[in-house]
Amino acid sequence: MELIKCILDEEKDCDNCMECEMCDLDPIKICDNCGKCLEVKDFASIKIDKIFLDPDEYQEKK
Repeated sequence: MELIKCILDEEKDCDNCMECEMCDLDPIKICDNCGKCLEVKDFASIKIDKIFLDPDEYQEKK
């Protein structure tokens, strides 16, 4: 059976300490992939300046 290396310390064999599963922001919580530590947003937005209904008008603005 091949031993798995620890993802936090490549010199150490995994001993199932679960340290790699702990939340970086709350050390007593198991990570639930909330993304708060990565500042992941649930949505993205863009600002729309104008909507062209006429293709010729769009070509003139280019």
